[in-house]
Amino acid sequence: MTGTATLLHDIQALAAALEDTRDQMEAGLAADLTGLDTRVAALCAEAQSARGDAELAAALERLLPTLDAVASALTRQRETLAAATEGRHDPHTARQRASAAYGRGTTAAPGDLPPDPPATPSRQS
Repeated sequence: MTGTATLLHDIQALAAALEDTRDQMEAGLAADLTGLDTRVAALCAEAQSARGDAELAAALERLLPTLDAVASALTRQRETLAAATEGRHDPHTARQRASAAYGRGTTAAPGDLPPDPPATPSRQS
């Protein structure tokens, strides 16, 4: 059996990793969730063997909102990818992100852009 201090440290490390994962996913990046289920299950099994430890129970309970946030971010990413695959409007396309970054309210198709300014003749001496 692992000591309470070690379990608390492992739970805090998992919480930090989950928060980083959520932030990456919210930024539109893919997150590697490989082994997350195994890691959570191992922590829960260890904590279960220390039944009655209120501090461990509280630490695990504090993980729930973070796990829910990661699940929500994953669902949004999946929906966005499904929309893009089906050709539906994708709010995270590079063009829309660039438009938002430059303060343009709507995304224009290439044909909707204003024409280039007329060329001015160069002066020749």
